[in-house]
Amino acid sequence: MWFPMPILWSVLAVSIAEELGVSALPVGNAVEALMMRKATEQGLADRRVRGLRKMQGLKDWSFKNLKRRGTYVVQPIRMAMVQPLVALGFVRGSRFGAFTIHTAGAQMLNLPVMANYRRVLGAWAHGGSPHGLNKVIEDLSPNAAVPPDVRKLILARLVGGDDPSTSRRRALVALKTGPSAGQLNAVEPLSGITADHWTDLRAGAAFMDLRSAALAVLYRLEERLLQLRDANEDAWLPFDEANKTVGEPLAKLRRYALQLGARIDAADESSSRKFLSEVRDLPDQQLLQKLAERDGTVIRWREDRIVLGPAAGEMPSIDADEPVNDAEFAPQLFRLFNLHCLAAELNGDVNPGCRDSAGEEPAL
Repeated sequence: MWFPMPILWSVLAVSIAEELGVSALPVGNAVEALMMRKATEQGLADRRVRGLRKMQGLKDWSFKNLKRRGTYVVQPIRMAMVQPLVALGFVRGSRFGAFTIHTAGAQMLNLPVMANYRRVLGAWAHGGSPHGLNKVIEDLSPNAAVPPDVRKLILARLVGGDDPSTSRRRALVALKTGPSAGQLNAVEPLSGITADHWTDLRAGAAFMDLRSAALAVLYRLEERLLQLRDANEDAWLPFDEANKTVGEPLAKLRRYALQLGARIDAADESSSRKFLSEVRDLPDQQLLQKLAERDGTVIRWREDRIVLGPAAGEMPSIDADEPVNDAEFAPQLFRLFNLHCLAAELNGDVNPGCRDSAGEEPAL
């Protein structure tokens, strides 16, 4: 989550879903799609906008139509809201579809500006075309400014309070920038960051490097299997051939495990350490088998050979999770940049994540 407007959409959608007695999932999709209307009709090329292609020429902007499966994009922004909404106390639940409004969500809905948005959208969800709907769409457009009172509430939830997670976010926001990849190489923490927090940050960056190296191994295997399939040959690799295919990226993965292992071990996180031990200690055949089993969608391990999985050809880019290119932020920990973007906008500053807004809309 790198800009705050989706929080407003989600809180409104969950509240409406509670009133209607339905899952919040289609309601969330419908509300988000509606808020894209003005931006998509203007053809804005903005990272915050979804549906430029999908909803081109859409005429029926009713709640009934927008909540239908397939009307809006496959990957709505809402999908990234599950953890933030719960962590910041706006909703209760573990799945978006089953969310209910929690304390902070109720506080937000009680703000006069939000109460008006909720009234108008509630009438729209009941099948009406209420007065003021176009104004709501304009106010809650993805590239619109969040109302000041709402910004203050979200900022208070983000960095206020004394629980450990909030304290860590507050310390990172106070840095104003970074930490960078170079800074994370240092054992001593930056000013204002606790030793435990610094250990976790360094381990997180190291683990992401290890993960990227493992994805490079899988990508090389997938690439070779797709070549075989496209040549109308049997798309499978026995271990010996698979091992030759991934010689270079596999060796790099092993080197990363040796170079970064101490940083990952220091954080003492069980799943990260388990993966590290597999990369560091297993012989090649067992390691390739483990990597294939961990993936299970793009490639699979079957009967002592590597084969294509059901999602072959859809391997995500290794760099897909990296933030806007900024040397001041460790690219391995893209959420640091997201937090910086979010805090900047909540403080009334220009969101730095929008500076590349002329880029293409993500493929959906």
